[in-house]
Amino acid sequence: MTDDIATSNAPPAYPQRPTALAVQKWRRGLTITGVVMIAIGVLAIIMPVVSSFAVTLLIGAVLTFIGLLSVLFALAFRGSAVFAIALVSGLFPLLIGLYLLFFPTAGLIALTTLLALIFLLTGITQVIFALDLRGTGGWLWALLSGLISVVLALLIFAALPEVSRVLLGLLLGIDLISTGIAALFIGRATRSI
Repeated sequence: MTDDIATSNAPPAYPQRPTALAVQKWRRGLTITGVVMIAIGVLAIIMPVVSSFAVTLLIGAVLTFIGLLSVLFALAFRGSAVFAIALVSGLFPLLIGLYLLFFPTAGLIALTTLLALIFLLTGITQVIFALDLRGTGGWLWALLSGLISVVLALLIFAALPEVSRVLLGLLLGIDLISTGIAALFIGRATRSI
C-alpha cells in the first residue's frame, strides 16, 4: 500500500508538457528530418563554394518568381489606391532576385550577412525550445544545437566580407548537421515519453 502511494506521487519520467507531447507525436518526422538535414549538411561542407552559389541562385530564383507574381497581382489593381504600393512591393523582390541571378558573387556578402541573422534568431529560438523541453530526452541536444547556431552567427559577422564565397556553404552545412543531429536524437529519445 505504501508502495502505491510512493509511486503515485512520483513525477513522471518525462513531464507531459505541450512541447514534449507535440515532439512525441511528430517523433518519426523529426527522425527523418534529422537524417535528411545531416545528409544535406555533409554535401554542403564537402562542396562549400558550390553550395554557396547554389543557395544564392536558389534565393534569386525564388525572389524573382515571387516578385513576378506580385507584379502581376498588382496589375489587377490598376487605377486603385493600392496599385502603386502593390507594384513597388512586387518590383522589390523581383529586382533583388534578378540581381542575385545575374550577379551571384556580389549577392554572397549580403546573403552571408542574412544567414548570420537567421542563425542568430534560430539559435535563440532553439535555446528557448530546449529550455522548455528541459527534463525530457534530447533536450541537451536541442540546447547544443541552438548554441552552435549562435556561435556560427558570431563567426560569420567576424569574418565578413573576405570569406563569404566559402563561408555561406560551409556554415550552412554545419548548421544543418547540428540541427539534424538534434532532431534525430530528440525524435529517438521521445519514444519512451
